[in-house]
Amino acid sequence: MSKTDEFISLSLKCLLTDDEKMERGAALAEHVQAIEVLSKEKSASAAGFKTRIDHHTLEGAALSFALKNGYEYRDVACSATRNFEVRTVTIVRIDTGECVETRPMEIHEMQSRLFDEDVIGSGYADRHQGKITVLGK
Repeated sequence: MSKTDEFISLSLKCLLTDDEKMERGAALAEHVQAIEVLSKEKSASAAGFKTRIDHHTLEGAALSFALKNGYEYRDVACSATRNFEVRTVTIVRIDTGECVETRPMEIHEMQSRLFDEDVIGSGYADRHQGKITVLGK
């Protein structure tokens, strides 16, 4: 004689109905789309972090170079003086007065201006209002 005194659960093969196939297909499509969206977000996030890391890497390298060598390059206001007699241009730092460079003039620097820009800019147009005038009048 046999007696059933416990119930157990086993994972067994079951054929899907047409309705179950439709449900599984819709769920699969949702998961595939979610994977695509998350993959794109991950790539964008990774690119953002890479950009930030690269920025800090470059800044750190510049600071390391400055500390190691004891100097760094900066934009410094300078004056350029043209000496037409010896055809040279002398560049002097305004902050320290140090001569940075003396070099030969280039072709375009050897020509002086015919009109002083300050004179033209300071009232010439107002005085003549764009009209041709006879000298002295």
